[in-house]
Order: sequence, then structure tokens, then C-alpha cells
Amino acid sequence: MSESGTLSALIEEADFKLRWFDLGRRLQAVPKSIAEAFEAGQKAWPYPYLRQAWSGLLLEPTEGGEPAVWFLRFPLDEQGMLQLQARDGLLRALAQELKQGPSSESAVQLDQLLQQSGLLYTPSSERQAAFHAYTGKLLKRAPSAHYAAVLDYFGNPQNSRWDNLALQGIADLATRWELQKELLLRELPHIAAPVFINLCHCLENEAVDHQLVEVIATRARESLKIDAQDTPDFTVIAAAVRGISNSPAQGLRHTLQQELLEALQQQPSSSGARPVSVQPIELLTAIGSRCPQDLEDQPLARLWLNTLAQSNNQSTFNLLLSDLMFLPRVRASLLSILRDPTRDETLAQAFGNFLHGPKPTH
Repeated sequence: MSESGTLSALIEEADFKLRWFDLGRRLQAVPKSIAEAFEAGQKAWPYPYLRQAWSGLLLEPTEGGEPAVWFLRFPLDEQGMLQLQARDGLLRALAQELKQGPSSESAVQLDQLLQQSGLLYTPSSERQAAFHAYTGKLLKRAPSAHYAAVLDYFGNPQNSRWDNLALQGIADLATRWELQKELLLRELPHIAAPVFINLCHCLENEAVDHQLVEVIATRARESLKIDAQDTPDFTVIAAAVRGISNSPAQGLRHTLQQELLEALQQQPSSSGARPVSVQPIELLTAIGSRCPQDLEDQPLARLWLNTLAQSNNQSTFNLLLSDLMFLPRVRASLLSILRDPTRDETLAQAFGNFLHGPKPTH
């Protein structure tokens, strides 16, 4: 085993160039110094999600050849630090295997060891497509063969078929949003809902600008404003929230979230307004899982917590709250609201169930 006892050192000693990525809330590069400090047990994982570090490792053989990709999920302790025992067995097995031969010959054996480690995971198809698009661009490779078909569709979406478009081509477009910005601004209002959803799920990894945010937000608002007897397509609305979640245009994102949450707070009336019981848990989850930084704003956080509590979905309430407690600034914001004596009674009950479980019924 490497003297440093870290995966990074072991891989680099085996003549690979290693790059770390996080694939939890979104795809983002992790600086080498931070990844190494995390592995050494010196720092917490910077992007905890569901008490795990959802990492992607890109291994480029220094002697040439195709890169290898590992998706490893490391368990975290209460402080977000690596549980060192979780990876020690893997390190020993990898150290033994890497001594057997050059990196170009050991890749297959390494993959087999990873399959047995219990740390390997399979990202969603959207995340895999985004990862390959992002790393392909990083390695200065051409986009996939599916990219051209996606561009052709965006050139005339109202008169083109969308059902044969590959997710990888959509991810390639999301990664190149700046290059194709004018096309996106013009056609986002017109593309089919499934294409819009997939594109937004990929755009959540990008820091899109305010112009693109405005177009995406407009489509979300239009999806909400339909006939009272119908139900809005909250899959589209939630996708829009995800698509702008990493944008620096925080004010525009806050405004959209506030409008959406206030719309869900409408009570039944003679005009047929939708009750909160017809709730879009996917939208509430999108805000909680993809926009945690926005919940540092207490008015927005209070509105989100109240709406989530009124959804009567205790399991989702528990899951989201447990996850957000790992983010110190968000935790402080939420606890201030949850401990407020004047909090909404439904929220108080949901928080009590989170802490102690539901009260027995007789």
C-alpha cells in the first residue's frame, strides 16, 4: 500500500493522472488538494449528499490509452468526514493488483476489484451523460455522434421528431450552452416537454446566466398557469428549478421559487384553486436537494418548510431535513425556523415526527 494510505497516492504511483468530481447534488470538479485532504481524514467532503460522498474518478494512463472512470460512494460520519475503515480493504486489494503490471493491463482487474468493494455505484443516466459530456470537453474531445441530431431538432422543434433524441446529445448541448446560447434562448419555449426536462436536468451542472434563467423560469410559470380543473405538469416545473439551480442569478431563482411555493399555498375556493393536498413533491424535492443555498434565506426557507410539511409526506420531509442538516449554514437557517414557538402547527408536528417519530394512535 502507498505510504500515504490514500487512494489518490496509490493511483498516481500506478502511473495514472487522477481527477476527482462530485456527482451528488450536481456534477462539479473537486480540487486535488481538497480531495487529498478528505482522503487523509483532514477535511470534510465539501459536497455531502444523503450522508455520502458521491465521487467520480477519471483516471488517465500516463503512458497513453483510454481513460478509466470509477464511480465510488464513500460513507461520511456526522461531521461529513470519510469513514476511513470503509475504504481500507479496497486500498489493500488495489495496492496488490497495481503491483502486478502496467496500468494499461491492470484496468480490467481493477474494475473487478471495485465491483467487489461495495463502494461502487451507478449514477443516473442523466448524470452519466453529463459526466461524459463534461469530461469529454475537458479532454478536448469532440461531442458525441448524437450532438448533431439534437442541434437539428433545436433548429426546428415544432416540426421535428424528438422521441429519437439521445440523452448524450442533450448533455453535450448543455455542456456547450454558452456556444449555443442564442439557439437555446430562441427555442426553449418551443421544445417538447421531455426534451426540456432532460436538458434542465443536465443544465443543473452549469452556471447558466440570467438570460437563460429568465427563459427557463418563464416556461415554469406558463406550466403552472393552466385551467383550474387540470393539474400542472410539475415534472416540467421541477426540472426548471433544477436547470437554474447552479446559476449565479440568485435573485431570479429566489423570485421563481417564491412564486411557485406561494401558488401551492392557495386553498380551495369557488374558483377551483388547487389545494396544497394536490402537492408536487417533485418540486419541493428539487428545491431542497438542488437549491440548498437558497434556504439560507429565512423567508424562503419558512415558505418551503411549511409547504413541505403540508404535503403530508413525512418520509420525504425526514429525508430532505436529514440531508440538509449536514450543511452548516442551511442547518442554522432551518433550525431557527423549526424551533420558533410561532411556527405553523403542521410544521411543528412534522418536525416532532422527524425527531421522535409519530405519536401512537389509540
